[in-house]
Amino acid sequence: MKTRKFLAVFMALMMVMAVFAGCAGKVTDEESEGGSKDAPKKFALFMTHMSNAFTIELSDAVKAQAAELGVELTVNDAAQDVAKQISQIETAVNQGVDGIIIEPVSVDGILPGVKMAKEAGVTVVIVNQQISDPSAANAYVGVSNADGGEMEMTKAAEDIGGAGNVAFLYGPMGSDAQLGRLEGYQRVLSKNPDIKVAFESTAEWDTAKALSLVENWLQANKDLKAIVAQNDGMALGALKAIEDAKLQDSIKVYGLDATPDALQAVKDGRLAATVSQSTTAQGSEAMKACFAIASGETVDAEILVDFTLITKDNVDQFLK
Repeated sequence: MKTRKFLAVFMALMMVMAVFAGCAGKVTDEESEGGSKDAPKKFALFMTHMSNAFTIELSDAVKAQAAELGVELTVNDAAQDVAKQISQIETAVNQGVDGIIIEPVSVDGILPGVKMAKEAGVTVVIVNQQISDPSAANAYVGVSNADGGEMEMTKAAEDIGGAGNVAFLYGPMGSDAQLGRLEGYQRVLSKNPDIKVAFESTAEWDTAKALSLVENWLQANKDLKAIVAQNDGMALGALKAIEDAKLQDSIKVYGLDATPDALQAVKDGRLAATVSQSTTAQGSEAMKACFAIASGETVDAEILVDFTLITKDNVDQFLK
């Protein structure tokens, strides 16, 4: 009798233990399938600077996507200083971030920071401006800057009839955007030998610097047909100098970024054209890619968004 009772109790205990073992197995399975326990939570964004509408829109898009994903994001401003950007990356890696998104100050100079982060096991996504060694990062999200420059310069060439003096305003020399957009300009120049470059200089994306440069160019009495700027901020600086000199009827200005002020200037007939590089999409896709890779997923090594030429004919589609 006692033996039967013992066996009954023993069997009951075994059944209870089996139930608990099954539950424990289920938890382990969920964790192995990417459960919340090991989900990446901390990310950092590194911007070249935060001094114009484009960089603010890009960073805002990354922040909005981070909030949607429910992760923490720290934003860093390098003030166009590559050493500062590398130092910021080192600090973030030491603080244990899961992934970083970099808009690089320099195509070459930032590589030590990129490689250090990746070697530390941190996911690295480059946004907007490519680096000279793309394999150093996990992915690139952005545009083909050469294609954007070609689109902008093609419009300028058409508007001036394929002949005349033009001037170029560049971003920081050696940056991917400066080099790529110049390549695009040169593609168009090679097809239009009657277009001559009278002036070219960097204004480092800055409106005031562009204004001062163009004032000096206009004082040299060159017969300019167009000024092609590698971003909208510089284009608007050039436009002010031209309007102050009462030359808006003879010199056309072109920009790139489709910032709100530039779009309004296009609508008002003051700016000949700007080019959208889908800024918000770049930021959103960069954050999505960084989170996905840090979560163990696979994404394309290069994710490109499209450029769109904006003139008075279609600007209303882009004005908010």
